[in-house]
Amino acid sequence: MSSILFAAGSICLLYFLLLAMKHVDFCIIWLLEAIALYAWGSYLRHRMLHPEGWAIPTVISALLVVGLLAGGVSFVITEGKMIAAMSSHTKENLEYLIVLGAQVKKTVPSKALRLRLETACEYLEEHPNTRAVLSGGQGSGEEITEAACMYQYLTEAGIPKSQLLLEKRSTTTRENLVYSAQIIADSRKEQSTDRIWNCSVGLVSNNFHIYRAVKLAEKAGYQKVYGIAAPSDWKLQIHYMVREYFAVIKAKIRGDI
Repeated sequence: MSSILFAAGSICLLYFLLLAMKHVDFCIIWLLEAIALYAWGSYLRHRMLHPEGWAIPTVISALLVVGLLAGGVSFVITEGKMIAAMSSHTKENLEYLIVLGAQVKKTVPSKALRLRLETACEYLEEHPNTRAVLSGGQGSGEEITEAACMYQYLTEAGIPKSQLLLEKRSTTTRENLVYSAQIIADSRKEQSTDRIWNCSVGLVSNNFHIYRAVKLAEKAGYQKVYGIAAPSDWKLQIHYMVREYFAVIKAKIRGDI
């Protein structure tokens, strides 16, 4: 058993190093996982070689087991919901899309954002009556707003400017959705967002993000909201899925979903 744990720890450590070289956010979780697996394996080997030696108190062992089981069940259920949302059928003839922003490298979309834009572009070409809110402010290392970057990409791809609306203030997914509602209301010359919640809206994001994005939208007040899943980098898919689990838990604790 200890050998299996050491092997799993080595895989996690290698994955951490690969992610760290790419400067991927939240990659530290894999280093912590590696340390935990090495520690667990070392403890089991110690107990095997020295059965009469020091041991973790029974109460603490029981609490650790219960915690691991609860965490495992929560992880499996949440990941199952995320996978189901990833594969949901794309709704046709939506009134609006909200394209959720992602990292911009100076003025160029990151791979994650480019994949979202390719998906949005395809939908807008097939549904010329659908308008898109390009939602995203300006973050660290970004010379322009994410919304401006998306606007440039889509107009260069041939999407009419009249089909696009820009939301340039948001820095979180929740802000994307709240501020985009106001942009939609303004485009319809509504005095408030009260009458726009019943509009049919599609959320364009990478597949792992769809479940949380839709739940956040429903909590914000959207009544007809649908996920439109763009692909993600397959080399980072496992990391994104694990990272997104913690984002979902955080959102639940804060009452955002």
